[in-house]
Amino acid sequence: MSARVFALVACVLLLPVLALAQGNPTGAISGKVLDTGGLAVPGATVTARSPAMQGSRTVTSSESGDYIVPFLPPGIYSVTFELAGFQTQQRDGVGVVISETVTVNVALGPSSVSETVDVQASTANEIGPALTVATTFKASQIELLPVGRTLNAAVLLAPGVQDNGPGGNIMISGAMSYENQFLINGVVVNENLRGQARNLFIEDAIQETKVSTGNLSAEYGRFQGGVVNMVTKSGGNRFSGSFRTSFANDSWGSLTPFEGDAAVDKTVPTYEITFGGPVLRERLWFFTAGRFEKNEENLTASYTAYNYTRKDDEKRYEGKLTYALTTKHTAKAAYTKRRLDAINNSFGTIMDARSLYDNANDEDLLSLNYTGVLTDKWFVEGQYSARDYAIIGTGGRLTDIPNGTPIWDRSRGQARFNAATFCAVCGSGVEDRNNWNVLLKTSYFLSTPRFGSHTLVLGGDLYRETRENDNFQSGSSFRVQSTGAVINGQDIYPIFRGDNTTFIEYLPLVAPTQGNDIRTTSFFANDTWRLNTRLTFNVGLRFDQNNSKDQAGAQVVEDSAWSPRLGATWSIDGAGKWVANAGYARYVTGMSTAIVDAGSAGGRTATFSYFYQGPNVNADPTRPLLTAEQALPIIFGWFEANGGINRATRNAPNIPGVTTTVGSGLVAPSSTEWTAGLVRQLGSRATVRLDWVHREFTDFYGDFRDTSTGKVTDPTGRVYDLTVVGNTDVANRSYKGLVAQASYRASSVTVGGNYTLSWLRGNFEGEDTGSGPVRFSGLDQPEYRGEAWSYPTGNFNDQRHKLRAWVQYSVPVPATLGRLELGFLQRFDTSDASSIDGTIDPRPYVTNPGYQATPSTVPYFFGDRGALRYDDVFRSDLSVYWGKKITALGGSEVFFRGIVTNLFNHSAQTGGNETVLTRTNDSSYQLFNPFTQTPVRGVHYDLGPIFGQPTGVGDYQGPRDFSFSVGVRF
Repeated sequence: MSARVFALVACVLLLPVLALAQGNPTGAISGKVLDTGGLAVPGATVTARSPAMQGSRTVTSSESGDYIVPFLPPGIYSVTFELAGFQTQQRDGVGVVISETVTVNVALGPSSVSETVDVQASTANEIGPALTVATTFKASQIELLPVGRTLNAAVLLAPGVQDNGPGGNIMISGAMSYENQFLINGVVVNENLRGQARNLFIEDAIQETKVSTGNLSAEYGRFQGGVVNMVTKSGGNRFSGSFRTSFANDSWGSLTPFEGDAAVDKTVPTYEITFGGPVLRERLWFFTAGRFEKNEENLTASYTAYNYTRKDDEKRYEGKLTYALTTKHTAKAAYTKRRLDAINNSFGTIMDARSLYDNANDEDLLSLNYTGVLTDKWFVEGQYSARDYAIIGTGGRLTDIPNGTPIWDRSRGQARFNAATFCAVCGSGVEDRNNWNVLLKTSYFLSTPRFGSHTLVLGGDLYRETRENDNFQSGSSFRVQSTGAVINGQDIYPIFRGDNTTFIEYLPLVAPTQGNDIRTTSFFANDTWRLNTRLTFNVGLRFDQNNSKDQAGAQVVEDSAWSPRLGATWSIDGAGKWVANAGYARYVTGMSTAIVDAGSAGGRTATFSYFYQGPNVNADPTRPLLTAEQALPIIFGWFEANGGINRATRNAPNIPGVTTTVGSGLVAPSSTEWTAGLVRQLGSRATVRLDWVHREFTDFYGDFRDTSTGKVTDPTGRVYDLTVVGNTDVANRSYKGLVAQASYRASSVTVGGNYTLSWLRGNFEGEDTGSGPVRFSGLDQPEYRGEAWSYPTGNFNDQRHKLRAWVQYSVPVPATLGRLELGFLQRFDTSDASSIDGTIDPRPYVTNPGYQATPSTVPYFFGDRGALRYDDVFRSDLSVYWGKKITALGGSEVFFRGIVTNLFNHSAQTGGNETVLTRTNDSSYQLFNPFTQTPVRGVHYDLGPIFGQPTGVGDYQGPRDFSFSVGVRF
């Protein structure tokens, strides 16, 4: 079968199952061939060669002199231009990065004699002039800087990116942290619930990482933030590999100022090995990698300063094959496996050893990819991938009331103690979070004499993710929210008051899971129209159709959306030294599994919350204190004697499948973006880029419950108010960011950096640490809420300034001593915004319009949203790299890499306790009417006794730390 026939058969086979539009990330070289008089040169042979590519790739310039060389793996290329009667011209050092097209224009002079003109092009730069606002980091660059070699470390080095999401999750361009897309070799590696990237990579196998934060083409969808694309190595025509051992020791670093912080004095090695090369030169390459780590580190629990050792045993494996059927047709197959066994894991803010548990993660990733150049103008690509991710044994293993009931301390931000969150022995104890994709897209290069060249892309995209779990919240199916707790060293004594400030919560599983099924079918068209050497347009349109079933098997979402993407690039001087960009785009995020399952009985737990009104426990400081194991039987004894779970609840229960339903018109949230940018190329060594990004977010997920949503009855005949999950624009969120990037390269010095000035405002954060995506509550029984005080607009997660500046210096040393590289990175981050907010009881001041149950607590902001900020963070990091090639080892290089983070041990407080006391958690304060009264501090509310104070080591900037690695490359 010929390669052409194989490609056509592949297209037909893949057409019914269209999927992931991005595909295996490659780049392209494109441009125009002219003569010295500026006339087009048709028929010129253009050949691209690189060690990164099997064989060479040759195309012919069109009648208008246009050409394109597609599907080029990232690397450094030599491009040769040949035509009889003209001088042969070769451009060396052409840098190709993933998902970008490099422009190489040439002017061929007449050939009076046989000669070749060599021109050294500028090598790849992390800052490009393209329309997309993006930054690319090569692994070789990261290696010489004091930066972690992980995916997240590279992402956080880029501008427009913050780790201000719940639990330090990554946010891009103002979107929620679960609304980004992370790709490894073009395959989605997002975790299903919170949207963060899984560690399905091996650091020494990484080739480069691209972070795109604005102006993305229509080929990308299911996101509102940014797209991160990492590509790994693929072997080559010579055998090569590496072995590295990285050493870390908890005690090598300094401690935070938090009293009780400690370290484990144990050196932990991490082993990485890579090996790749040819099976058949220029035809079949292989690449393999492995990573093995047994880590131990000290962690300090919040408030109690209880120190414990977390142990992780992690193994990762990767294998990849790259096969060139011909120089124009390539197939790739890759497989990655990861297993993590954890001892003393936890969820949420914990205070004691009883909240710890052991669990495991088991995941693997498979991808198959084909790219084909059918003609000099017509190209096709297909891809299939599948990721399986199982979470095993998460939560507590005791199910009785004293030992299986978590207690949340309301006076300390709901810090947890007494029992682990979740249940490892209820149900199967396994949670599956999987996805798969299939792809087909085709590109056509159209060159016209009057209207320039067009790179037309058409494709389709079917993405499917599934989640299957019985989400038991505790071993006993109960949880208690205590008024507070007495902490004596590391002993915790819960305070249970009978004045409606302690809550007993019943959390039964409604029904077993059937697994959900979330699908997005997409089609897209994109035209990169190069009108002339000065002006290029990008015109794209994407269509996304969502079809989702929840974990009870019910169809809950059927919606569709159009997303236009428009942009223009203008070479102001015609030579690419000054380039202006402008763009408009609409982005539609994917459906969240948390929202799809909002009304699902399958696998979900109900929440019934009751006031505790029995005898006080541990409220009298003159009496002996009772432990949780002693105190819980007291309050549950009262609870069972006074109706138990049949008592009146303190607010409306949430019973998935009964009280909550997903509305028929639910759509995926979206955002509108406007961008403008300017790029200045200073010679061949320096680049400066400035971009403005403005986004407005719409169609937020929200709860609707009012007198019009109706009532429902459970199987026992009890009546409840119905909550409908839908979309609302009463919630609002907007982002404005000014991003500056600069780089300079000389023979021995590389200087680079970026700065982000941003504003994030709104009245809805949209996610939290415990649940991931959450729903807007402003329209849930709205009579009991006021916009000005319950959901005001202001700053949140708003980091105004972010700076990263680095220098890498090649120290001049004799060649006999090898090479010595120094790297320095300066970081500056202003604090993100927090608020002074608590809860109040509005019921005495609202006439019940007919609800079965009314809210006993609603949020109240005591001042402007975002008025609270902590310390700004300065950090200086230093790296030393030494390498020397050893003749006796066949020219292999031995190396040392050492990093000191926070070199000067600068300390800053980055968080703290934010408990606000009101009548709902302390009966000594008076009620007030939120609709007519302004609360008085000390009368109606007050800041908690440790408000603003650090509660654990996580509330401080990371102290000075040191680690190093040694190894060999061949």
